Amino acid sequence: MAEITRGFGPPPEVTRYLDDKGLKPGFHWQDVWQEEHAHAFTVAKAVETELLTTFKASIAKAQRDGLGFETWRTQVVVDLQRIGWGSLRMVADPSGDQPDTTVDFTAPRRLKTIFWGNMASARAAGQWERAQRTKRALPYLLYVRTTAADPRKEHLSWVGTILPVDDPFWSSHFPPNGWLCKCTVRQITAREREDLLARVPADDTDIRYSAERPVIETRAFTNKRTGEIVQVPVGIDPGWGGNPGLARVKGVMRALEQSLVDAAPTDAARTLEQLWDSPWTRVVGRLPDDQARQVWLPAGLSPKLQAEMGAKSPLVSINGADVVARANHDGRYKDGRSYEDLRRLPQAIAEGTVVADANPRRRGMIWNLGKAWWRAIVTKSETGYLRVVSMHRRNAGPSEKAIQKVE
Repeated sequence: MAEITRGFGPPPEVTRYLDDKGLKPGFHWQDVWQEEHAHAFTVAKAVETELLTTFKASIAKAQRDGLGFETWRTQVVVDLQRIGWGSLRMVADPSGDQPDTTVDFTAPRRLKTIFWGNMASARAAGQWERAQRTKRALPYLLYVRTTAADPRKEHLSWVGTILPVDDPFWSSHFPPNGWLCKCTVRQITAREREDLLARVPADDTDIRYSAERPVIETRAFTNKRTGEIVQVPVGIDPGWGGNPGLARVKGVMRALEQSLVDAAPTDAARTLEQLWDSPWTRVVGRLPDDQARQVWLPAGLSPKLQAEMGAKSPLVSINGADVVARANHDGRYKDGRSYEDLRRLPQAIAEGTVVADANPRRRGMIWNLGKAWWRAIVTKSETGYLRVVSMHRRNAGPSEKAIQKVE
């Protein structure tokens, strides 16, 4: 049967998931663990950067061009042969924990695992991001039955579950929920939810729709490479018990924080400006409060604050929950601040005036945006990093008037 290809490219949320990943060589699949997959591209036994780069580029191309597995396999085998990985080769464990082993990266089963894992994670991350963007009109997710011939019984028990987009259940059970899992979710309206819940099953084979969150049982799993013991939901394969989209947002912000600390001032300023004009900050602004609290957004760089407060880094971050708390649905903020103002945070933190505070772990920061004065409180966390904990508009007081006189 001829392979079907799409006439349109994949959504940008899907391609961005893979494009933004860094490379991380790994000998064992547990070397890159849990949420780390959301921001690190890895292939088990691929310990050379050239090999990882080849795989990532080929999968990204297959994603953009809408290629199926067989077409991609034919192309990537040629790429692997070109760089000397077209047959069995000996691979050594960089950690020395395991003996050297022979690997054939052209083996169909290995390639299927690589292709499926990356494609499925990217689709899931893109679907979750789109759900965040459209949840006002489509506020619910429906767990849809797998198309697999031999489905997992636990996965079947979740079929028909209808819960809000931001329900905690989707933080651990957003499919795929295991290797080669074909489960999906569908975003639906409140009206469709009511219609589905009102249906009476015709027989035992008919789907039973439910608005009740399934009971989540867990089992202990030990990562043999790190010794870490984690609780994995029953029915979900280790390493898949998460939400690729949410993990991706957190991963992007962590990676950005580190890169900004190491970057030259000019490069850091440019990166910050691009961040606040990127889709990622808008995604954070739509998160529910409990998820937003897990994300810190780089807000600016202030060497002066670092020096005065003895911080580990000049980077000043703001919690995602603060962005969410100020946002409403028309793109402005409850205290009158618009998204355009928010984009100017990096400049404000870099150029704002630092004001002393009675608490040595706190400083005030004052800046002017147009006709309005803004004041922020920056603290040094227990771990030594600078965090914006309060930010509000205010009338010109003694501090602001003193600044005006100087100007």
